This record gives sequence, C-alpha cells and structure tokens, in this order.
Amino acid sequence: MKTNLLILTIGLFSICVWGQEERYTTAMLSTIEKMDQASEPGELIESANRFERIAKAEKSRWMPYYYASYSLIVMSFDENDGGRKDLVLDRAQELLDQALELLDQALELEPEESELHVLQAFLYPSRIMVDPMGRGMIYIEKMFGSLQRAKTLNPENPRIYFLEGVNKLNLPPSMGGGADVARPILEEALIKFEAFTNEDPLWPNWGEEATRAELEKLQ
Repeated sequence: MKTNLLILTIGLFSICVWGQEERYTTAMLSTIEKMDQASEPGELIESANRFERIAKAEKSRWMPYYYASYSLIVMSFDENDGGRKDLVLDRAQELLDQALELLDQALELEPEESELHVLQAFLYPSRIMVDPMGRGMIYIEKMFGSLQRAKTLNPENPRIYFLEGVNKLNLPPSMGGGADVARPILEEALIKFEAFTNEDPLWPNWGEEATRAELEKLQ
C-alpha cells in the first residue's frame, strides 16, 4: 500500500513539473517571438517587462533575465538622448548581473556563461555612443575583455566572432581594425553559426543574419 502511494505521489509530482516546464517554455517562446518582431522601442520595453515577469516566477532560471537585458540593449541603440540611453543600459546591466549571479551559484554551466559575457560585450558599444571620445578607450577594452572571457568558456559560440568582427570593422587600422582585419573574423563567425547546434529551443540565436549582411557589404 505504501509503495503504491509512493508511486502515485511521484507520478503526480512528475506531471506537475512537466506542466510547469511546458508553461515556462511556451511563455518564453511567445515572448521571444514578440521581441524578434518588435519594430518600436515601446515594443522592446514590453518584451523586457514580460521577460522580467517570467523571471520573477521562475527564480532559478537565467534566460528570462538574459532576454530582458537583451531587449533593452537592442532598444538602447536607437535612443539618441545620452541620459535616457544610460538609464536603459543601467537597467539592462542589472538584469544581466542577475543572470550572472544565478550561474555563479551553479556548477558546470560554462556554455551558458559564455552567452552572458557575449551579451555584456554587446552592451558596451551602446555605452560608448553616449560619449565616444570620453568613453571609447575604456569600454573598447572592456568589450574585448568580455569577448575573450566568452571565448575561453566556449570557443564555438558564434556570437563571439560576430561581435569581434563588427567591432574590428568599426575601428581604424591604427587601432587594429578595418575591413581586412574584420573580414576573416566575420567569415569564421559564419562558419561557426552554420555549425552551431543546441537542443534548447530557447537558446539565443541572434547574429547570423547580421553576420551575412556585414560580409555582403565587404564584397
């Protein structure tokens, strides 16, 4: 009798866990789709807010924080007012820090942590745009440092090479940049995008189309 009760309890628990996982995945996929389709700043803010609500309900998961931060970083590039841009990026940084804190508490999650350091590198150029002369050297160094950290954790992450190539492209040759330097890095990014696989349907997949677009400009 006790054995049957134990089996029933385990079965009910498994059903509840599966249902919760399905609801989480459905909510995330729906919000990722809305984020990808966003064409206005307000839509990206709404996506970030929805991801935050998911994060509060799923306190141990890093991806909602990641996507909330990503939504705000993307939005920040279209914000022309420096003060407002910094406020948006401050919030994006807070969300990214929360994601990093969650992974710091876990073990053997290096590929995930690589994505967060890539996102950190994606944030820094928007900071530079507020004051290029005053911030350029500081944040360029931080950006490439984040990319190197991401590469150490997962050298097959294609977004590393995409961001490295784009940023090298926008640096003058005197600073180690330019088209000749950037092209092979972007070509490597494209090779890694084509080879990259992950079974998680929520895994970040941005950067491939932009890599192809940048390479087309360099033809």
